[in-house]
Amino acid sequence: MDRQSLIEFSYISRAKDPFSKLQLVQLFDKAFNFNTANRVTGVLFYENRYFAQILEGTREDISHLWKQIQNDNRHVIIRELDFREIDERAFPSWGMRFFGADRIAKYIPNLKQHLNGLPENDSKLLTLMRSVAALDKT
Repeated sequence: MDRQSLIEFSYISRAKDPFSKLQLVQLFDKAFNFNTANRVTGVLFYENRYFAQILEGTREDISHLWKQIQNDNRHVIIRELDFREIDERAFPSWGMRFFGADRIAKYIPNLKQHLNGLPENDSKLLTLMRSVAALDKT
């Protein structure tokens, strides 16, 4: 896989402390601006101190971003879910789409029970996370 290959990367993490609405907005703004400038697309979920995210971009850009995420001291647990080469983006027009508790409840209510950091839920969590790409096509 060369450095410019398009990849999808996903992870789950637990926040050290709960995020306020203001902190979530600030995080989203920073992520959106970085992603837009670096042609990274994806979706971010947050519920009950857990984050789950899918990122799409070049191997180089995603590797750089993953190192930043791993070094972010706001996480106490962080774990890769999947890393795979893709032919096309599932979220081509989403510099970063955010799903908090309200949007999760509205669009993907089953996600909440799987967004808990337990490895046995990883496969179902990832399937549910990827399912929101259909919202971009409706």
